[in-house]
Amino acid sequence: MYQSIRQVLRTILTLLLFPYSICAQAGAIWQPIIDYTISFPGDNKDAAPMINPFENFTHMASDFGWMGLGEARIDSRGGIIHVKPAGEWTGAWHSLAGLASQSNRSLDPNNLTGLSGNPALNCGIRKLAVNVEGQGLFRVELADINRKVVWQQSTTLHSDSTTTLYFPVDASTLGQIKFMNWIAEPGCKLKLSSIGFIAERAEMPIEKWAFLISLGKLRRCHDWESGLTRDRGHTPAGKFDSIASTGMQSLASALGASEGILKRDDVRKEIARTISALEALPKAAGFLPHFTHRNPQGNISIVPGTEFSTVDTAIAFQSILLATQILDFPDLHERIAKMIGQLDFSVVTSSDGWIGHGILDDGHTLLNASWRDWGGETALILALEAMVPGHTPRGNMLSTGWPYRGIGFIAEIQSLFYPQFDTPTPDRISNISWPEVRGKLLNKQINYPKTNWPDSPAAKGGIFGLSAGEAGMPGAGYSANGIEVMGVRWLHPHYMMMALAMSGEDRYSEGLQALDARQYLSPCGLPENIEMDLKLHNPMQGSLNASFETISAYHGWKKRDSESNLIDKAARRDPLLIKGASRFYQ
Repeated sequence: MYQSIRQVLRTILTLLLFPYSICAQAGAIWQPIIDYTISFPGDNKDAAPMINPFENFTHMASDFGWMGLGEARIDSRGGIIHVKPAGEWTGAWHSLAGLASQSNRSLDPNNLTGLSGNPALNCGIRKLAVNVEGQGLFRVELADINRKVVWQQSTTLHSDSTTTLYFPVDASTLGQIKFMNWIAEPGCKLKLSSIGFIAERAEMPIEKWAFLISLGKLRRCHDWESGLTRDRGHTPAGKFDSIASTGMQSLASALGASEGILKRDDVRKEIARTISALEALPKAAGFLPHFTHRNPQGNISIVPGTEFSTVDTAIAFQSILLATQILDFPDLHERIAKMIGQLDFSVVTSSDGWIGHGILDDGHTLLNASWRDWGGETALILALEAMVPGHTPRGNMLSTGWPYRGIGFIAEIQSLFYPQFDTPTPDRISNISWPEVRGKLLNKQINYPKTNWPDSPAAKGGIFGLSAGEAGMPGAGYSANGIEVMGVRWLHPHYMMMALAMSGEDRYSEGLQALDARQYLSPCGLPENIEMDLKLHNPMQGSLNASFETISAYHGWKKRDSESNLIDKAARRDPLLIKGASRFYQ
């Protein structure tokens, strides 16, 4: 019975790594490139499996494909790639940075996180590992943007059982790389399940490592040319971009620049381009689209069938206010303030004070739903309303003191931006103590696997998180589940990071160690979700959850309201953000 290379290496890497403490120890760390058992879980006999870019992608937010004259030799069974011996050479290529067609994206093999500001933080490739069995000549390659091979090794397979082959790589000799290829030469018969890199992580606090890999994951989803952030890292720029993620990407990158991880001047240019993109977008009553794309005329516009969204506008604007305040860019801050001043909340607010979800893509028709539920999304909208000059806020929120369905991120999202929601006294609108509710929800979330699946590896390993995101394996679709939904087996680690970083006190480091022990803190960041048995996960790199992970990881690293927490200091200094918080606290 075949296991993924992740499982095969788990015991080996546990021995290679030092015992976990408050530091992410220097040493070997696993970064998958692809697990075919995730991409092709069924049987595809007598033909190479069809590759659907919506469902089939690498663990590095990139695409892959078959190659060679002997493609007819390939089929798959239960996700294991089989290559028959008869025929011409064949194999597969895997982009290591963006889509294969993107000539402006490549990978520095000396740093898998993709962040190049500080060489002392690098995580360089040391080995290529392949989970394979078979007979005959087998080759692996690394190639540059022009598909020129810059490194290769061949071996003769002679195994009738799964073997993990390790190929040493000297990253310092390679330059920028783009592709990893494997090739079965004529006469080679093999079965191959997964491939990845073993890299070397520098020693640093595990909280800092969590921030680095989350920031790299989020920036991998960003498009520098348009200034917008893709909803999913493996999709083309301009096809389905997220406005909420775009705003949070600016904030996350500002944090990276403040820590010397990114270059300040580069981040200023990126934020300026993002603001220009937001200024140019079509709007309804001043509100931004939920999702955008490049239309047939070549212009960035709202995705048909989606809406001009009050909550996405709130997240984007408040994120960039913080970013420009943190880095002291008053001119850019003023441009965001001007767009906030153009918001017309009267259009989306009912006579009894319920603010609607937004306006349809026609720019006129109001959505039927409104923001009534207690929680962070509603709070951010009410805070944004308070910032509009000359407008008397009327928005309201129910006083239930509990997020819808017990969905994780809803109780924490406001605290990504505002330290005031740690205030134990009840707020002015709902008369609820936010820390009390958040703490109760966190404990219930921690206990959900233990109560519902007590014998599961997740319950025993301290992995938890019912929130919003992909519902299962690639192609399963989006879902929002909380602790009030019974029988959920798919966990979202972004909530685990959010809640422990901002409501978990000293439990945050322990949570990171639990994720690290299962190899989920890989150089390219957390997976989208994890199944309760910890055998399956969705490797999609989604920008929204990457945003939650990055900003919460910053709070977990810097600690709430500490001298070094620049988000909290900016939130308490910025006049507009002070107005926003004043809806809830004096």
